[in-house]
Parts: sequence; structure tokens; C-alpha cells
Amino acid sequence: MPENTPARRPLRRRSRAVAALAAVTALLGGSLALAPAAVAAEAPPTIGAVSITAPAAADEGDTVEVVIAVDASADVFAYELAVTYDPALLALVDGESTFPTGGFDAVADDAGTATFTHTRLGTSPGLSGAQELVTFSFTALGDGTAEIAVSDATFLSASGTAIGLPEGAVVSATTALTAAPEPPSPSPTPTSSATTSPVPPTDDATPAPDTAGPPLAVTGQDAAVWIVLGVLAAGVIAVGVVIVLRRRAVTR
Repeated sequence: MPENTPARRPLRRRSRAVAALAAVTALLGGSLALAPAAVAAEAPPTIGAVSITAPAAADEGDTVEVVIAVDASADVFAYELAVTYDPALLALVDGESTFPTGGFDAVADDAGTATFTHTRLGTSPGLSGAQELVTFSFTALGDGTAEIAVSDATFLSASGTAIGLPEGAVVSATTALTAAPEPPSPSPTPTSSATTSPVPPTDDATPAPDTAGPPLAVTGQDAAVWIVLGVLAAGVIAVGVVIVLRRRAVTR
């Protein structure tokens, strides 16, 4: 790990980064021309294994943090790293890159290739030991497997000698991205059925007229009984009248 705390730097165009790196190299070359022959011996920097780490999975909209590091180094005065990625799945976050302190940093992003440049300044010593070369972030854009790879790298020593990644080295990481779920459709609001409220009775309601007539004196079987009794009574009277008439006839 670096002894110094990384500092955040803004994004700049790649052309400026490359130009700055070239200027530093030119200055180094001029100073080396005046240095003793022992110093002028062009010794290359040394680096150990370069690694890249990223989260194994992320959801759409998440921040995907990536770290490129080296487990050992000596006399690394400047370096440039080219990192490829799928711009349909990842978007580089502007202003979120960090480098070792004590140098000049630049970041350029061009349609799926991000270039990270760092160089020491003045008489600052070159980097040595394990180092986090750069830490940066992407925003996950969709669904798929996003590969992030160091496609090219250049390391310069204080004498201006350059080396690259070991031949055949594969420095990459993948992150499985999951698209954000679709928001659920709102349920239709149930409509309340119309209800009829009972109408309270009013005090001035006019009672319905009683259409029923006066009760019948005799109806149905009751009438038949009275008729029979009337007939019997009439018969009894008639018999009584006959008896009376006969008695009067005899007494005469």
C-alpha cells in the first residue's frame, strides 16, 4: 500500500496528459545530460504483479469502484495506464479518480478507453514498494457482464527508461450488472357502488285513504245459516197460524 494518502484529481483531456508526461521526460533527459556518467546509466524501473479489482456484482445505478495496484515497485517516476470498458454498461465518474500524492495526474476518457497518467514532480523520488496506482469509479448503466481491463501500460524510471506490462499478462476484472426492476403498475382504484339512502318519513305525509267499504253484515257461509234459520222461523210461524185458524174454525 502507498505510504501517502491518494488525492482526488479532476478529469483532463488525454492530449494534455500525454503532453505533460512527454514534457517531464524531456526535462529528465536534459538534467541527465548534465549528470555524472554513473547516474546517466539508464536503469529501467521495476514493477511486480499488476492487479485490477472491482466488485463481483452491482445493480443498475450503483457505483462500481475499481482499483489498479502493483504489489512491488522501484524507481517508478511516471506511468500511464489505458483501461478499456463497455460504455453501454459503464460510465466513468468525472472527478473521482485518486493517485499517489506528490505528483501531476491526468485522466482522459474516450468512448470506452480511459487513460490514467501520473508523474512525480521535480526532485521527488520515484515510487517504490506496493502501490495503488489509481482508484476510479464507474456508474452501472444496465444489465450484463462488464469487463474492465488494463489494455496497455507504460512505466518510466527517473532516467527516462520505459517498460510495459509483461508480455502475455492479462489484467482484467468483471462485474455482473443487474438492471433495475420495473416499478410495479399501480392497482386500479376500486369504485364504490352507489347506495340508496332510506328516505326518512315526513310529518306531513298524507295517509293513504282507506278504500275498504263498511264491513258486510253477512257474507259467505254466515249468510246461508241465517237464511236457513229465517226459513225455519217462517215455517214455524206458518204452522202456528194454521193451528190458530183451525181452532177458531172448531169453536164456531
